[in-house]
Amino acid sequence: MSHTPLRARRRAAPPRAARPVALAASLLCAPVLAWAQAAPAPAAAASAPAAGQKLDTVTVSGFRASLESSISTKRNADAIVEAISAEDIGKLPDVSIADAISRLPGLTAQRVAGRSSVISIRGMAPRYGVTLLNGREIVSTGDNRSVEYDQFPSELINAATVYKTPDPSLAAQGLSGTINMKTLRPLDFAQPQRVVGARIERNSNGSLNPEISATGNRLSASWVTQSADRTFGAAIGFAHLDSPNQEQHYKSWWWANTNDWGAPLPGAPLDAVALQGFELGAASSRQKRDGLMGVLEYKPNENFRSALDLYYSKFDQTEARRTVMSDMATWSGAGWSNPTTTMVNGDKIITGGTVVNTTPVALTTYNQRQDDIRAVGWSNELKLGDWKLLGDLSWSKAKRDEQNAEVQAGSLSRVQWTDVHIVTGDGRSTFKPGFDFANPQAVYLTDPANWGRDGRSQFPKVGDEIKALKLGAGRTFDSWLSSVDVGLDYAERDKSMNRTEVYYNLKNNRAPTLIPANLLREPTDLTFAGSPLRMVNFDVPSVLGLYDTVAASADQAPGRIWSVHEKVTAAYAKLGMEWDWGVPIHGSLGLRVVHAKQWSNGLLWNPTTSASDPTSGGTSYTDTLPSLNLSADLTASTILRFGLAKVLARPNMEDMRAGFSGINVSSTDRTWSASGGNANLEPWRADAVDLSIEHYFSKRSYVAAAVFHKNIKNFVYSQSIPFDFTGFPNPTTYTPISNIGLLSTKANGNGGMIAGTELSGSLDAGLIGPSLDGIGLSFSYANTRSSLHEDNNLSNPLDGLSGIATNFVVYYERHGISARIGSRHRSAFVTTVRGTFGENVPSQISAETLMDAQLGYAFDSGALKGLSLTLQVNNLRDRPYRTRVGISTGASDPNATLPERYTSYGRQYLLGGSYKF
Repeated sequence: MSHTPLRARRRAAPPRAARPVALAASLLCAPVLAWAQAAPAPAAAASAPAAGQKLDTVTVSGFRASLESSISTKRNADAIVEAISAEDIGKLPDVSIADAISRLPGLTAQRVAGRSSVISIRGMAPRYGVTLLNGREIVSTGDNRSVEYDQFPSELINAATVYKTPDPSLAAQGLSGTINMKTLRPLDFAQPQRVVGARIERNSNGSLNPEISATGNRLSASWVTQSADRTFGAAIGFAHLDSPNQEQHYKSWWWANTNDWGAPLPGAPLDAVALQGFELGAASSRQKRDGLMGVLEYKPNENFRSALDLYYSKFDQTEARRTVMSDMATWSGAGWSNPTTTMVNGDKIITGGTVVNTTPVALTTYNQRQDDIRAVGWSNELKLGDWKLLGDLSWSKAKRDEQNAEVQAGSLSRVQWTDVHIVTGDGRSTFKPGFDFANPQAVYLTDPANWGRDGRSQFPKVGDEIKALKLGAGRTFDSWLSSVDVGLDYAERDKSMNRTEVYYNLKNNRAPTLIPANLLREPTDLTFAGSPLRMVNFDVPSVLGLYDTVAASADQAPGRIWSVHEKVTAAYAKLGMEWDWGVPIHGSLGLRVVHAKQWSNGLLWNPTTSASDPTSGGTSYTDTLPSLNLSADLTASTILRFGLAKVLARPNMEDMRAGFSGINVSSTDRTWSASGGNANLEPWRADAVDLSIEHYFSKRSYVAAAVFHKNIKNFVYSQSIPFDFTGFPNPTTYTPISNIGLLSTKANGNGGMIAGTELSGSLDAGLIGPSLDGIGLSFSYANTRSSLHEDNNLSNPLDGLSGIATNFVVYYERHGISARIGSRHRSAFVTTVRGTFGENVPSQISAETLMDAQLGYAFDSGALKGLSLTLQVNNLRDRPYRTRVGISTGASDPNATLPERYTSYGRQYLLGGSYKF
């Protein structure tokens, strides 16, 4: 007799709150009915239909089908998980895979260039999590480990599961959680399928720079087939993206009362805080991505299954940005005339007047980025008696090749700004220039602000490669010990960064030069930040012929050129358990032992030779990670879950680099000092406790509440640590008293806690009555807090921590019509963002609430059966991306902040459809 799990017997009874709905849904599931015939019938079960009675069928599609599948994954898991699932091949319920994942409880997305790009789990920055593709850790084209989700077309991802408590059999796991994206399996489909889709896209900001249009398109096609005997299956999918981004950008540089430093700003009140500079501009970019997915699956019998997965993504981005920026600090010679002030939180802030004697720069920036990701995985399952053997071999590689170029231009004389209005709350500051930045006879290619160059360019190149092998074995038992799984994971990862930089100087001995007439284009309109304000527009790649290339300062190379190598071996064991203590209890006890060996190659700046010397370093360590996941079926509809585990997140690869600069021997105490990376850096480690209770009303309705607490034992922050400087060049004439000095770097240290509460649910109005069938909503609320601070500085909160995150979706699906409106809110947070030239800089991002809407119609019969039409609007209310910055000095409140960035990305309109045949 086959083993029937206790939890399956307990959940056999339909939920009391919604028996008719659950019974109708259960009639769709033949395996459940087959089991139910063998299991004891519940006392309150509905009577079986009479012989020959015709049963009504219930067909669920669209967003509701996606909800059903996702809720089923959550309900049947032993761990605490969240899930999203496509209702059909190539049809996740969002345009972006990042948008879809960020709707899950406790998850948030961060906008990069207006699009959701990286994901935070439970209020922790992306670096604390791990992303898998088909169960395998995937490479990244970024500086570190965090995956950029816009590299993965939603049309090619069939589902994603977020593990909030660890499963020891996963190939990798994070401290905040693990996201596993999945592509389809062709033999899971009942019959061959073919789907094609097309959408046109437009940005509401229009074309801000003439060389890049405001319209784009998305094309996709997927095909699934099986052999007649269903022993062989194949699938292929293609997704093309040609998407515009149009950005209106304003940034305040910094705020201070420089009189406190003995450098008063001419014309400014001595007790007032003043803006020290600004920039405003318009950027147009085009993202082109071609994604290809292929799967070959072979299953000759019930004892063997083999699948080969292939994934490829090519992502090209071109950006043209025109920016007018101006220094307003006393050191640049600027000053104020007739300033007006406003009191803000007890501080006097200059908010109006005329800024005189400035040297603004008309900066034209050109960015060209090419990303390639390739991934291959071969998995096999073999049943030998009671045992199942697993083998998985995988390889993935990412490459990024980028150029950031900028050229300076401006007036030959100083400029004043009138009608200045500086905002201290929400919105953009505005300025009226006393110079025409659009006049090609007055704007010269030159160095207006005396930066020491006429332009510059940086060439970031990233390489990332992972090779991995997984071997496993497992079997089930008909006892309280329900299963045993053991295995071995091995992975090698190699990541490299090379961010070289060059300067541009005009060939005519840097004499100011007018822009050649044949390179001029229609001026860029910047009147959103001041009228009249436009800027000359020209083609950067063509104008570079007027410049000589000059090597940039070589002493920056140690932080820009490095490679990190890892070899990680992990052994795991997982025991499945089931017993009855008045209620069915089930779960798993796991152990994962991880040994990591890491080393890095980098550069050491030798001040005695003014050159870089090679250097290297590394370490190894072992972590033992026990985990416990238990679930109690309190009723047929209610589950109480408990998780206890040790978890870790491997450190940022950039922080693990070998590389040193600023080498010195002090003249006072004759001790060594330097700054750089830390090749001996170890992971963040934590003890985690989770508790969750879930109640299921029907297949599409549930409510859940969860709490979690992570005790961070080993944090990473900036420190000065003892370091052996043996063999380092001494740039001074002082003899050090010891080879042990201080290195300023990222290092492991004291921890703290991060904890939170999560509420979530999905409610189907059909539970109330048949007339409301097709109407529903899903929601989530997360509240997270932490005692941790970046760099142990109380004024720097934990990177990526949003105290509050909410999601809300209302939908209607009936008679082929579908409508959905969603809202995502994330409270203010501080995180590391990529600066203009690739450097990592902190940014305090303001709270934002983003809304999107979707309206569609699906033809269920007739000649157009299989056709679905969709209109979607993202960023429905055109909410800006806003950041804030602290006042450097002179503030009565040391935590006072004022506006920094205000960027409008516009609304994104998409119209199109798909056809399934």
